[in-house]
Amino acid sequence: MFSLTGPLRPPQKASPIILAHAIVVRTSPAQGGVGPEDIGKVEVWYDAGIRDAFAALAVVSASGERVDKRDAAIDSADPSHVSVSVNRLTPGKYTVRYRALSADGHLVSGAWEFEVRP
Repeated sequence: MFSLTGPLRPPQKASPIILAHAIVVRTSPAQGGVGPEDIGKVEVWYDAGIRDAFAALAVVSASGERVDKRDAAIDSADPSHVSVSVNRLTPGKYTVRYRALSADGHLVSGAWEFEVRP
């Protein structure tokens, strides 16, 4: 048998838990989509702004060759948008690898694929 001693207190409100892991909401080219040979850049949009540290975006061909210009940057007008430039792409499949530090300090990463057709 248990007994409670001491004054009764009203229930405390729990602090809201804020989860701000960056989530990819849109990509260009679309995930699993088709892009033109002269696409110019590959882009990703997150559901919230991301921190500049650790932001990365890389485009890799099916043969494993990196084909972006290594100039990934967060858009100064929209901190949820990151892009990287690419030269004219040859037909084939490409993998885009991304990494971002979300507002809550968690590092998120992943990849998506797209195809270039003649």
